[in-house]
Amino acid sequence: MTFDTLLTPTDGSDPAEATVRRGFDLAAQLEASVHVLSVADSSLATGAGYSGDSTSIRARLRERADTRAASLRADAEERGLDATAVVREGIPAKEIVDYADEQGLDAITLGTSGRGGVARAVAGSVADKVVRTATVPVLTLNRAAIDDGEDSVDSILFPTDGSEPSEAAAAHGGGLAEQLDATVHCFSVVDDGVTSGLDSLLADDDSSSVDGLAEQADDHVDRAATTVTDCDVECVSATATGDPAEEIIDYADDHGLDMIVMGTHGRGGFQRAVVGSVTDEVVRTASVPVLTVRAETSELPEETERRENE
Repeated sequence: MTFDTLLTPTDGSDPAEATVRRGFDLAAQLEASVHVLSVADSSLATGAGYSGDSTSIRARLRERADTRAASLRADAEERGLDATAVVREGIPAKEIVDYADEQGLDAITLGTSGRGGVARAVAGSVADKVVRTATVPVLTLNRAAIDDGEDSVDSILFPTDGSEPSEAAAAHGGGLAEQLDATVHCFSVVDDGVTSGLDSLLADDDSSSVDGLAEQADDHVDRAATTVTDCDVECVSATATGDPAEEIIDYADDHGLDMIVMGTHGRGGFQRAVVGSVTDEVVRTASVPVLTVRAETSELPEETERRENE
């Protein structure tokens, strides 16, 4: 797929607006249009500690959201981007996901830190829920990625564990890399926690199972490389042994890469291996933007929301 339309939500916090501008950088490189979305959080209109009735609070929240969206649209247009400003009222995560679906947008960019109170972040639990329920890829930037990242994306890391979400990430990421003319690094990590457990169970002269894990990692990388090279991009392949999240972050840092693309399930929070607690940790701690992609067979957003409310 190609990335021709990006959704850039904002809550008015400094991290959120810095993330929006990083989204503008990516849109300019992709020659994509942007939709700036500001959500007037309806839950705040009935929150304790605010003066005035809910109608007046809603009106103030809406006015602030209008101002934020209009200002950022003007910034985007000054950069030559095709930009749309939108204000909605509701629960931020749901409105973000619904708007992306309704408009058929290709990706969402989000910051993962912000401030509390009336301007509480399009971040934290909001970003987590968007990552888990959005039907399109979600590009997240934590504070380190916002502060230290480059304006352009010329190299992308694809960690893979051979799972369906990892393969979906490679397919989406290959198209993105081709659009950006970026070099791709396909990377698989043999979890040293698993190999240590196998070592304790195997006889000293029997390392076949451990060797099998290394062979699997090589196979995962080869499959990912085949997927991305079908998109006519330059590809580098590598494997490592260690803690998966740490190895992924260290590899991106050591090689000066500009983005990480990873798979994630849409159910029960983040799941196993490269899809799961590993993805969660990379999103929270990587010094570069992280694009998460759900597999098509993951739960639909409404199924995830229904199960979480049970």
